Amino acid sequence: MEEPLTAGKEVVIPAAPRPRSTRRAPRGWVVRFRHTVAATVEGLERIHAQTMRIVRAMECAAGEEHKVDIALREALGNAVIHGSRTNPRKRITVCCFCSETQGMMLLVRDRGAGFDPLKVPDPTEGENIYKAHGRGIFIIRQMMDRVRYRRGGREVVMRKRRRS
Repeated sequence: MEEPLTAGKEVVIPAAPRPRSTRRAPRGWVVRFRHTVAATVEGLERIHAQTMRIVRAMECAAGEEHKVDIALREALGNAVIHGSRTNPRKRITVCCFCSETQGMMLLVRDRGAGFDPLKVPDPTEGENIYKAHGRGIFIIRQMMDRVRYRRGGREVVMRKRRRS
């Protein structure tokens, strides 16, 4: 049985609606997709493709799908590589929520040790500019309207507002 989503320390960057579980959507939101796969590159590719098919079909982020695609790929990559260390015995969960008025929300959860997103160096400052890695969280923040890390960094909730 999975832990409730409210467990653990929260780091808000900035706040997004907080689902109480991945089985129930927050008020005003509808669960469109929930899937769990092994924390492997193959699992990442499969869950990414499935999620993006749903994102395109439900049109909750119409015109912004390319940004959702990039953010989702980065979040899944972080969950598989950093969170789960590509351990096929660990699982990655993705949930996709849609609201006709608010847009869409994606949740990516891994079973790793977690991290403190406030301790991740800014890739646009000083010597970090020349590093070949360390841009995933920055990219996610640039692509999505709201990003929230929960459960000690083992879960990221990303939101894309509906454009008029």
